Amino acid sequence: MTTQLMKIGAEWDSKKGCFSANHLSASQINLPLSVWLMKYCVWDAAKRKKIPPSVSMLFGGFVGTALQNMNEFNLTVAEVINGKKNG
Repeated sequence: MTTQLMKIGAEWDSKKGCFSANHLSASQINLPLSVWLMKYCVWDAAKRKKIPPSVSMLFGGFVGTALQNMNEFNLTVAEVINGKKNG
């Protein structure tokens, strides 16, 4: 399975440096540098988890759940939207 996440090297060890996440994602790369530095060099993971989710995060979760359900339960798009009829 391929992943969209980049592997972090030893230079990003959170115990030695400022970076306090365990992966680098596309959403992190798209942040302005000042925001990224605040979130990942000043704040820790507990502080970041207190930030309310954005609309993009919410809909990303909805889409991810729908796709996972389609894969796991062999659902069509119509069944995801309208609900699967039993029987």
